[in-house]
Amino acid sequence: MNKEKALHSRIHFKKEFAKLIDSMSIPSNLSNKETIEGYSELFSFVEPHIPKKLFRFRKCDINSMISFEQNTIPVCAAYKFADKYDSTIYYDHKTITKRARDAYNQFIPQLILVLKSNPSALPSNAMTSKLLELINSSKKVEDILELFWHEYENSLSELINQITIQEQWPRANKATKIACFTETVKSKFMWDNYANGYSGFALEYDFRGWRSLSINNHAIMLFPIIYSSHKMDATEMIDRLVGQNYMVFNNNVPEDIKKQYAAMVPIDRLYFQKVYLYKDKAEYSHEKEWRLLDIEDLNSPEAKDDYFEINDVNSLKAIYYGPEIESRYKAHLRRIAKQKGIKEYDVVLDTNSRKYDLSVLPI
Repeated sequence: MNKEKALHSRIHFKKEFAKLIDSMSIPSNLSNKETIEGYSELFSFVEPHIPKKLFRFRKCDINSMISFEQNTIPVCAAYKFADKYDSTIYYDHKTITKRARDAYNQFIPQLILVLKSNPSALPSNAMTSKLLELINSSKKVEDILELFWHEYENSLSELINQITIQEQWPRANKATKIACFTETVKSKFMWDNYANGYSGFALEYDFRGWRSLSINNHAIMLFPIIYSSHKMDATEMIDRLVGQNYMVFNNNVPEDIKKQYAAMVPIDRLYFQKVYLYKDKAEYSHEKEWRLLDIEDLNSPEAKDDYFEINDVNSLKAIYYGPEIESRYKAHLRRIAKQKGIKEYDVVLDTNSRKYDLSVLPI
């Protein structure tokens, strides 16, 4: 396949991937088998299009040197990225508060029925007492709903808190850590910004067998970034997560109603990966980024850390030395590269052309 056809194929794949992941969901009420099948469908779509070569640019600092020497790939929590919009989402506040009222209109009548048949069915507190008081006044259900709403409204500050938590969650979450890669080693922008002004190095990986990176309580996933002019719309998901949290942690809600809600309003498991795949098209599309997501067990010690190192499982294939790399760093990296038996390249400014190109020379 020539370069033009390959470029067209990659562009087409990324457009189709964006459509697929935007429309796809893996509901939380599916069985384990169905959940695995859902992810397998997505992986099967992505895997044939994983580039043979993906590159990561590094500074010549102690952490990068040790990681290279120890065959690991550093990953970090999203909030450590300099781009403050990285892993941010959009939600429609008015829609969510309206749905809170709709949920109130749906579930409070059920609570009224429960209390009418058994006044001691719910834990005793101020809100339950007020609801019993209104029930005992022999008012119509419609009137009770309207009067009780004013009491219920006072608890909506917790709803706002939950919305804020869910809005901030993707960047704050440490249980999912990220490593970023690009499709090209000749990007002047990448050398300048991510390799300390051309003075660092770049590593070449072959991730076509990326599933082997998953170990113990770590699940690894690899996806291309979706470049968009708009943030991911998470209104629906935040609404469901807030509702779920309210149901789970509210002792006033009977267990059968909690189960009914969970079955009727499942969350999308895939959301917890989608939120890390959207970036500003105008600012970052030239990076041609792919992301390795390290999804850690919430109960593992590393899920509380900002950084982690995963084993590269022999996916590292070559090293590229920047035009401005210091000789002492290059000498040290070359010793390690020879021990690993990986290919080495010098990246230099192309002085034989009028184009602003970089040349890659094998060593």
